Amino acid sequence: MNRHLASLLPYPFERLNALKEGIRPTSNSPHVSLALGEPNHEPPEFVIECLSDQTVLHRGLTTYPATRGDITLREAIAQWLKRRYFIDADPDTSILPVNGTREGLFSLGQAVLSGEPNAITVLPNPFYQIYEGAAFLRGTTPYYVPATERPEIEEIPTDIWQRTELVYVCSPGNPTGYVADRELLSFLIDKAQQHDFIVAADECYSEIYLKENEPPIGLLEVAASMGLPKFNRCVAFNSLSKRSNCPGLRSGFVATAIALTTGVRCPSMCRSQVNGHG
Repeated sequence: MNRHLASLLPYPFERLNALKEGIRPTSNSPHVSLALGEPNHEPPEFVIECLSDQTVLHRGLTTYPATRGDITLREAIAQWLKRRYFIDADPDTSILPVNGTREGLFSLGQAVLSGEPNAITVLPNPFYQIYEGAAFLRGTTPYYVPATERPEIEEIPTDIWQRTELVYVCSPGNPTGYVADRELLSFLIDKAQQHDFIVAADECYSEIYLKENEPPIGLLEVAASMGLPKFNRCVAFNSLSKRSNCPGLRSGFVATAIALTTGVRCPSMCRSQVNGHG
């Protein structure tokens, strides 16, 4: 057994369910759930049509999906990244479908963290628990950055940066809603180049924002603008779960050129496969 299993903390939603057990509301006001956070809106109609297409279903259900995903899917992801972030991501070398970003975010940690006792994984606080789980199960020490408003990345001392191997950043952030600006992401990318660690951007909420003409900026977009067209030491995750109200499809992707620039074993990090028709 992995000796680090004992370091894992109870899943927060199970703890929340236990705390709420037997409690009855004293108000008739609408309930605001702080639980798992499933979408409350309908998925796009064309997704339902696609999943109802007998030809598509037969083609998808009778074959094992390739780890790299279908080239049509990877090209569609690359085209979306071009429209959304104005970046050129090679569908053959920079994009990998994943079976939901939860698994990808975890697997990344297992691939790039060394397991050395002094290694550090930086993560925001509050945070998605999979970041912490990835750090613990690889034997690294989590370093929690206060992120109730703007993440206090600039306050991390030099001795921590020197031991850092992986940084998780979530923008737009859950549960606080903060959005990382260009200055913050640029600072983080500079530190990654200086101290040779990986930045993993969880951007699953990238399409949920208030001002239609002001979409949140992305990690790879900032990296490209800094003269890093191969997105050196930067990895971005996105999925259909929140943005398209399709968490049941477990369809997401990771975009990077990390394997070409740092020698990290990136291709082996996400053996999970995209569901048939994400």
